[in-house]
Amino acid sequence: MFNARNQQGDVRARIVAVSSDGGVKWDTTYFDHNLPDPVCEGSILTIGKNKTHNILAFSNAADTRNRDNLTLRISFDDGKTWTKQYLVDKSKNGEKDYTAYSDLVQTGRHSVGVLYELNGYQSIVFKEIIWKY
Repeated sequence: MFNARNQQGDVRARIVAVSSDGGVKWDTTYFDHNLPDPVCEGSILTIGKNKTHNILAFSNAADTRNRDNLTLRISFDDGKTWTKQYLVDKSKNGEKDYTAYSDLVQTGRHSVGVLYELNGYQSIVFKEIIWKY
């Protein structure tokens, strides 16, 4: 799975492409409207496997206008649906570029660390999120 921002900005959702051969060719490409995006970097990570699917974690500034509303989402079906979501950080007064680029690391069986830019790129913050099935 390839997950990217739409650099043109005409559709404010993540672009997803899926390959069945490791990326030699792409079987399908689509906008995932369940993943709103203001044209900003996001992060995706495989954090486990259930019987038949990968468990994925995804973080981004989940807002269609501003780099804000940093959200961690969990998928239990290879990214087809995102059934769990956790607010990581959000501006209280609509500050510009409050939460921007983020990166993920698995910190435990049911926890994910989120490293992200905060408050107009003034600081970098690490927050651990514990997720549940």
